[in-house]
Amino acid sequence: MDRITHGVYPPGSLIPTEQEFAAEFGSARATVNRALTSLAERGVVERRRRVGTRVVLGLEPRTQRVSLPVFRDLVEERGGRFSFHFLGRVDRPVTSDVLERLFQSDPQDIQEHCTLICSDDTVICAERRWIDTLALPALTEEVMAGTTANEWLACHASISLCEQVVSARRADEVEAELLLRCSADTPVLVYDSTLWIKTQPVSRTLHCFAPGFEMINSVG
Repeated sequence: MDRITHGVYPPGSLIPTEQEFAAEFGSARATVNRALTSLAERGVVERRRRVGTRVVLGLEPRTQRVSLPVFRDLVEERGGRFSFHFLGRVDRPVTSDVLERLFQSDPQDIQEHCTLICSDDTVICAERRWIDTLALPALTEEVMAGTTANEWLACHASISLCEQVVSARRADEVEAELLLRCSADTPVLVYDSTLWIKTQPVSRTLHCFAPGFEMINSVG
């Protein structure tokens, strides 16, 4: 995406093949395929068998700001009293799946934090968030102790894209069993989100909802 934005691959041009990208970056072709599929789903490139992958003609970089849902609003709209507990930084190496999502970030700049989201003092969601501190220098631990990263990003960051995968996972798969106080094999609803600013992913988050919590989405 960075190369497309800066004209290395101009609109209408064919980009390298999966095999060529895999060789350049030392990655599996399946990883390259997922990346190109994501770009195709966002309307950046079009893929055709026996032709290749071409940058869409007339492509204009995303500049609009995406509106992020805010947990405070979600809780208060349901009649609850919002609160949160910032548990602080988790000091451990960044895992490969996070590095794959935050592919432009230096591992030394990525920090992991945990927060519990509550309604009427009952935990409804455990948040595990990885932040590129170089890209988001103002989002400090002191800030997150006073307001959720979710609310700060919604108010202060020019997020241009939110990529999200929703799934049901075992609580222990996402390290949520202790945070949600449930058994390891309990199925929990997980929102796996990656936030972008222009051409760079800056934050990856796992929102793990407590068993029994109902998510209501209204489409208008």
